[in-house]
Amino acid sequence: MSESVFLGVDIGTGSSKGVAVRADGRVLARAARPHRTATPAPGRFEHDAETVWWADFTGIVRELLDTDGVDPGAVAAVGTSGIGPCLLPADAAGRPLRPAILYGIDTRATTEIAELTAELGAAEILARGGSPLTSQAVGPKLRWLARHEPDVWRATRRFFMASSLLVHRLTGEYVLDHHSASQCDPLYDLDARRWSDTWAQQVAPGLVLQRCLS
Repeated sequence: MSESVFLGVDIGTGSSKGVAVRADGRVLARAARPHRTATPAPGRFEHDAETVWWADFTGIVRELLDTDGVDPGAVAAVGTSGIGPCLLPADAAGRPLRPAILYGIDTRATTEIAELTAELGAAEILARGGSPLTSQAVGPKLRWLARHEPDVWRATRRFFMASSLLVHRLTGEYVLDHHSASQCDPLYDLDARRWSDTWAQQVAPGLVLQRCLS
């Protein structure tokens, strides 16, 4: 029986990369793919989840498994990571409804940042989430989506980041790691290590949030 192989794939802003390793960390193969970041308007940066996130992942995994010395039957686990925090709205089945809005480089929600800061209180946001609202936060982008793309918002039942979309495609689970969840200000309570139900409903009413995993 072949020694176990572990795959890791990371989705980046301008490219994705992957690696196949043994349990002792010995690298068996590497792969990388450049991709396009769309800029539909000034201050807006997006990825198409199908042609960037998922296509990169499947292409890189195939390349890794086609490498001499890598036994596909010996793969014991697959790890995923990716840029974040991003906002990919999806329907109840996890199908993307529009391109993903990227992290802090996308500055479309400046009005919503100021609005939520005034509503919830800058000190309260800092105390609960550990950081002020900026273009890095997911919450203001959710409100931007509801305000500017109401048809998409009405169909939205879930939201993903790059890593959580890959996990959902691979396992069917709707989950997010605590670090990524903590970047969804002001939806996450840092001390309690869980979603803040009251603020989540105020910012994104009706949205089903991902189960947080350590």
